[in-house]
Amino acid sequence: MKNTIKLGLLSAMIIGVFSACSSEPKSVEYYKDPKNAKELEAKIKECQEEFPKGSKKLNEEQVKYMNGNPSKTYLECENAYKAEYSKSFDKERLDPSEFFKKKQ
Repeated sequence: MKNTIKLGLLSAMIIGVFSACSSEPKSVEYYKDPKNAKELEAKIKECQEEFPKGSKKLNEEQVKYMNGNPSKTYLECENAYKAEYSKSFDKERLDPSEFFKKKQ
């Protein structure tokens, strides 16, 4: 009976680990999509709370990232920050025809 319970718990843990590890982090393109704007905003807030600037946790994750072994959460944060950063450039980017109109 005890062995059956232990085996059941072990099986549940293994399934949980593999299901959590198999999912891919959300991409930069996903966060750049206008229909995911609220999710991007929420993710940025979540990342700022989870990885505050100058924190030990942030430094550890950055080292893991540089070594090619970051956590899924950190990768999603990186992708969210990249999407937010690139969106700011998209807003500032001018149409070439507008540039020449302003210059004249």
